[in-house]
Amino acid sequence: METLKIKIVVLWVAVICGFALHTLADLLPLFWGENITIEATGNAPAGLLAFMMAVSYLIPVIGILCVLYGCRSPWHIGNALLTTLVFIFNLFHLSELFIGFSVTQLPLLPVILVISGILCMESWKLVKSRSEER
Repeated sequence: METLKIKIVVLWVAVICGFALHTLADLLPLFWGENITIEATGNAPAGLLAFMMAVSYLIPVIGILCVLYGCRSPWHIGNALLTTLVFIFNLFHLSELFIGFSVTQLPLLPVILVISGILCMESWKLVKSRSEER
């Protein structure tokens, strides 16, 4: 059981690192003088920024806390639901490669999707093992 928890936490950290690398990959064109702005209005879309910060950092941290400090099954179910949410988000985000192809994201997005899929499976395995203990 503890090994499974450690594996889940390591996978969450890998997802956070993948999100950070995703951001860095979006910034790489700056080194060659390319424009990376989405909208030239000068205003950052605050709602989108808050959403991306929540998905990229807040949800993984809550998932890690649910695994480490959640002694009861509802916390582990919460973690599993968060992993499912992140997996679905990554799946939809990967589908954007077909709409607007980005060479910098090609090697990264599939890896993040696979890691989040493994995280999702391991999290539901933890829920199942906790329910079998009862």
